[in-house]
Amino acid sequence: MSDVGLNSNIYDISSRYLEILNRFLVEANYDSTAVPPELTDELQIFLQQLSDVAGRDFQIQMVAQIINGYLQKHAGGEKPDIFLRNLFAHLDAGTITGKDALRRISVLADALDEECDASFSRIRLGK
Repeated sequence: MSDVGLNSNIYDISSRYLEILNRFLVEANYDSTAVPPELTDELQIFLQQLSDVAGRDFQIQMVAQIINGYLQKHAGGEKPDIFLRNLFAHLDAGTITGKDALRRISVLADALDEECDASFSRIRLGK
């Protein structure tokens, strides 16, 4: 596969999962009491896929590596499993639209957004 093809796939996969996070964030920031249940379900499925190390497919493995690398640099050294466990605690407690949960979801979105930007730049430069 060419570098452009590889980076196109990285961009496509990252942007697909970024869209899930962004749609949830838009709804939660607009009206945290009226987030459609299907968006919460999509978010929960995505988080479960990230946390299931044994059952990860290639795409989720790649997304997990992107997020893990970002967390090491930007989340004060919080381990990815603890980061995800805290999000699951918010889901279980019904506080997934609270400040801490939205901040954590934003960090995940920032990680994927940064990767989308980087892979798009590599596509444009033909690298």
